[in-house]
Amino acid sequence: MRIKPRLQNIVRPLVENRFLLSLGLSVACGIVFTSSFPLNTASQFLRLIELERPPVFRAIVWSYGLFLYSTPFLACSMIFSLLYVHLYRSDRDMAAGALPPYPDPRTRADLSLVIGEVHRQLVPAPSPGPRWLSISERGLYTGIAAFGSIGSGKTYGLILPAMRQLFAYHADDPERKLSGIVLEVKGDLCRQLQRILKWCGRERDYVEVSLDGDIRYNPLNNSLDPYAQAFNIASIITSIWGKGKEPFWQQSYTDLVRYVILLHRIRDGYLTMVDLFRTVISAGALESMLVEVGARFSTTSYIGIGRDAYQIYETLLSPLGFEWNKDVDLYLIVWTEALEDLLTQETSATFDILTRKLHPLEQRQRFESIDYWYWEHWKFFRSEVKTSIIQGIAVFLSLFETDPDVRRVFCPPKDLYEGKPCADDPHGRVLPPFEALIETGAVVGLNFPVALNPALAKTIGTMMKIDYQRAVQLRIPKMDKYPTRHFRPTVFICDEYQNFATVGADNPTGDERWLSLSRQPKCIPIVATQSVSSLKDALPNEGVKTLLQALRNKVFLTTTDPETARYASELCGKADRTRISYTVSESSNNANVGWLSGRTSSSKGSVSASKQYQKHKEPLFEEKVFFDLKNAQSVVVAFDGVSPLPPTYCYLKPDFLPVTMSWFEQERIGFDPERIQA
Repeated sequence: MRIKPRLQNIVRPLVENRFLLSLGLSVACGIVFTSSFPLNTASQFLRLIELERPPVFRAIVWSYGLFLYSTPFLACSMIFSLLYVHLYRSDRDMAAGALPPYPDPRTRADLSLVIGEVHRQLVPAPSPGPRWLSISERGLYTGIAAFGSIGSGKTYGLILPAMRQLFAYHADDPERKLSGIVLEVKGDLCRQLQRILKWCGRERDYVEVSLDGDIRYNPLNNSLDPYAQAFNIASIITSIWGKGKEPFWQQSYTDLVRYVILLHRIRDGYLTMVDLFRTVISAGALESMLVEVGARFSTTSYIGIGRDAYQIYETLLSPLGFEWNKDVDLYLIVWTEALEDLLTQETSATFDILTRKLHPLEQRQRFESIDYWYWEHWKFFRSEVKTSIIQGIAVFLSLFETDPDVRRVFCPPKDLYEGKPCADDPHGRVLPPFEALIETGAVVGLNFPVALNPALAKTIGTMMKIDYQRAVQLRIPKMDKYPTRHFRPTVFICDEYQNFATVGADNPTGDERWLSLSRQPKCIPIVATQSVSSLKDALPNEGVKTLLQALRNKVFLTTTDPETARYASELCGKADRTRISYTVSESSNNANVGWLSGRTSSSKGSVSASKQYQKHKEPLFEEKVFFDLKNAQSVVVAFDGVSPLPPTYCYLKPDFLPVTMSWFEQERIGFDPERIQA
């Protein structure tokens, strides 16, 4: 029960001095009663007692005087006791004590994250000895998940303070500062990230991928296996448009995209989403590409000329179509008898006739598998089946074809990756591999608001996340190979995580698999989502359970989702509590009904009362608690890397409010930054 401070100021001195007040009031009342109601010693009955039993008479006189003082004392004590029980709140209960000094993230000796302030574990009330709830470095590697409805304070209460603390750690040390990636869907988080990096002197470490920037990112240009890339694309298609009951279609998507990616890599060593789209949608492009690549692997005779001889007769040889082959260090052209006679008659250059396979055996074997798939499998599909498969992929891939800005940013030409000038994009710069970005301390932000194109934002964010996760996992063998080398921690931050989550028993690159391995390569995952239900809408139900158990630290803000409240209450656990029950029973003999009163009565009766104590399990936090949480007020289930911490109320520190002010002080002024600064 909340008591107004003004009433507390009246009640507190009365209760704290209740003994002296009771004693004074009883003396005053006794004096008044003695003068107003003196004992009538002239009563014949008392005079008889005085004559017959003088000691009894004196006892009556003294006890009468005593009762005139003791009775008011007992009455006053009872009144003050009722005030103490029902209205009094001590200073220890009412006032929040001063917070301990906040550790400046720029000067912290050890890596840690302060979640918020803790007062009382199970009661949302101030404490005279508050403390900071801090998660150590080992605990951070086990992941943090925040759940909260719209406006509960996930971004300003957890995401922004986490970025400020983590990216400010050793900000001036090139070898120890943290790297990371930030994914968002709102459109303002990257702007906040820039401000934070500027505040800690790291504005040069920021790399932003956006439609209006000069950074180019090709999600297909990496060393990821073609099957894994194809499966990721098929999984994104399924998550956007839903999964049918027949698995044939998703398997066909994956199969077709896999072989097309592999064929482009063999032919060009490079491909984009636009190349993939145009090859898939064209009926003759795939077959013509197979024929072209197959010609390279045929056993053909070539005429080879060295570099020096070619430069001497370049005027004659260049129009003939000689091409430099780095595998044999010669200029090559397909042998013909006429060409051999021409070179013999017109030049004195020495040339070789080569009959060999100029491509590595591994590439040839891959091409043979593609060739066999196409002619023995794909060719036998009916045209309507092929159309359905191609249409399912084309709808997704066309997102990169129709928008020129998207094509420019996410489908850059190969020349940019080879470091050559590109006339179509003179200011473009490719995003370095995530392996290099992580080790150099860069912070990557994907600024692609979901409002621009929800499907495309989900696609780019998911593929960039997978690319980053692969780079993180590749650190494990490096860390094992160089045990004495310092590897900087890296941070993965994702707001509105339900838009980018990928998980499932049939997904080889699910987030739960990566989270189970992210501790060893020193990655700090921090995600925020609205509810458990929002994750279930984007992921299979069983996959959600696996994903949530991989994140050891959980922050529950106010929610309107019953499933989230139920999950949080169960996660916080139960405790033994004593339940007291009272039983009152009445029994009577010879009962009868009165003629006048109409009530039952008896000549003999008895009344009995019993009190029982029972221990039982009750949740530490009922489900209703999570519906009643206020802004920036949370229940945290934390893990310090060694042992779990008890669930507790925790009050987050919004990034726009001073950390030295208690949450209860901020609540009184309504979390208004202008009023706080005033």
